Amino acid sequence: MKRRAATLCSALAAILSLSCNLWYAAKPSGNSTSDKRESSSKQSSGCGPSDRLQNYQYARDVKANEVRDPKPGYRVSFQDKTAEIVSQAQRIIETNQKEGAVLDQRWYSLKYFDKHQELILNAATVTFFGGRENDVRNHLSGRYISINPIEENQDSGDIRMYIGERTKSDFDFIVIGQNGNEVALKTIIRLLYLRKFVDDKTKQKYRDKLASFTQSLQVLLSSVSPRDEFIKFFNRHGIDRSDAVIIGFRGDVRSLMKDDGISDPESYSDESLRVNCYPDANGKRVLLVSIDKNRIFASRAGELIEALLLTSPPARSPLSITFLGSGGAIDARQMVGQIVTPISVLNGDSYVASSGKAALVHLIRNSAADGTAPKTADVTVETVVAETTQWARKMKDLGISTVDQELFHIMNAINSSPYANRIHLYVGTLVTDNVSSKAQDNDTTLEHAEEIISATADVRRAFLYKILQKMGVLKKDASRNPREPRSEDARPLGLRGG
Repeated sequence: MKRRAATLCSALAAILSLSCNLWYAAKPSGNSTSDKRESSSKQSSGCGPSDRLQNYQYARDVKANEVRDPKPGYRVSFQDKTAEIVSQAQRIIETNQKEGAVLDQRWYSLKYFDKHQELILNAATVTFFGGRENDVRNHLSGRYISINPIEENQDSGDIRMYIGERTKSDFDFIVIGQNGNEVALKTIIRLLYLRKFVDDKTKQKYRDKLASFTQSLQVLLSSVSPRDEFIKFFNRHGIDRSDAVIIGFRGDVRSLMKDDGISDPESYSDESLRVNCYPDANGKRVLLVSIDKNRIFASRAGELIEALLLTSPPARSPLSITFLGSGGAIDARQMVGQIVTPISVLNGDSYVASSGKAALVHLIRNSAADGTAPKTADVTVETVVAETTQWARKMKDLGISTVDQELFHIMNAINSSPYANRIHLYVGTLVTDNVSSKAQDNDTTLEHAEEIISATADVRRAFLYKILQKMGVLKKDASRNPREPRSEDARPLGLRGG
């Protein structure tokens, strides 16, 4: 549905009145499973090293080639964030209950941990580690007689669960996820919800453990930042230049490029990223970065952009960045199933935490925004549990119409870089659910997001086809009608995870 210009103007006016620090994206200066290539050497051709600027410094004055893998025997440290994350999770849960829950809290909690309740409640400690699995295992070396996965074939792009045996009768429940406050926060929220949603028999059996459950929780985050993880990935695979970067719905893009006659990409994968690299896509060097499975979640998305600009600075020609993510509508269920084009994004976390303070806003010079796509004012939050009915009313009053978990961090990274005026940005949000101001409106909530994603392949492909043409990655042929992808790699799963 097209939104009226007057509505957008009033929304932007409301946003601008909140902001004491307004950043403008500078105007452009001109117009599934991967094959693993784990070689530590640089590639000599294709997506290998090019003419990197050797002395380029950015942000925290860290050169791209200064971030290296740890020396043999070196152990990555883990910082204790338990008090901070657990208390934050408790506040968000309390607010969610007080201000009116939009999502089904039981569904949210039991989605991951339902079948492991007994293990969790019998464990001596329940520890979340944010970081790479090898680093976690090195950190735990000697503490356990064994560390065994709870489930087979746990995907590295999601949380993985393990039992760390202290003795034959004493064990810890270990969760390993990607490094980042938001990943830890959503995991702890789900664990805390267990106390509320276990059945009466379990409550009676584990009464004492449930009463002291928070005391058994630990949160430890790796000293290796997500940005440094990503830099290492790009350096390890010799990816140091690109003309276009496309983040999200990688399978759809691969299918479109294959239909255009572009050769299959070089593929690289590890715990941090899944990347396809096209050395020559109609004369352009293109990177496809996955959000599906190896999700670039929340603030990790901003650190990915920082890493890209460190390793692939747009020194001689502009860099095109396309981001197609997923998000929710705010009291606008008619938008579900559409792709919208945000033209501003508000830091919703700071607003929720203290609504009396000014919130940082980015205006987005969105090259994907045209007369055919609805334009929205967006807000980014760190967890969907912050989205209450009362929160939805506040956002609606401000003229905010969509919510996601990555876009603010992406814009913050771009606008903080010295290359903001050399980036052509194309942003779309697939609206997968509705955050209603009325609790009874529950037919298009987050629980149904994957169904919406499965039903919108043609919508995504049409949007991406148009953007790829604008970027010059696909040949301009208006008569083509992109067909729906059929391969396993082209079937994305739910992106908006928590």
